[in-house]
Amino acid sequence: MNQSVTVHYTPTQKDYSRVLRLFIFHFTGTRVSVLFLAVAFGLIVYSLAIKDAPPSVFEIIWVILPLLIAAFMFIIQPSRYARQAMATKQLSAETTWDVSNTGVEICTQYDSTRLEWNSLDKLVAHKDYYLLLMKNNRNVPLFLPRRAFKNEEQQKVFLQLMAANLPK
Repeated sequence: MNQSVTVHYTPTQKDYSRVLRLFIFHFTGTRVSVLFLAVAFGLIVYSLAIKDAPPSVFEIIWVILPLLIAAFMFIIQPSRYARQAMATKQLSAETTWDVSNTGVEICTQYDSTRLEWNSLDKLVAHKDYYLLLMKNNRNVPLFLPRRAFKNEEQQKVFLQLMAANLPK
């Protein structure tokens, strides 16, 4: 069966910041780090709550530090990256994905990239986005907003192509 699907979208600053947050949290190491920060934060707050004396400057810093790290990882850095992406005309241009049994072609008015199925690793589905990970560069996800699909049938064909052609 020779199916194909073509979708168009124009990425927004919100897309880039949300996708980076999703991508960062996709890694097990990030999840473990966040869990460690949450436990550390809880232990510090608990130790301050059971203590009769007012907190020292050092203790206050240790309460604020996990919050600052989390804010940097999930708010500041993704927002900064998104602003930089939107300032780059190649990254903010309308994008077309042509997905077929021969591969995935991603085009803008500035560039075209043809990805063979054997160069792709996996598709990660989220509520609003699909992240396509490549084998040779797992640090740069390609993203496709679900809003790019005109209807459920188009999205179904896309998912069938991904399931049939991505390496197992």
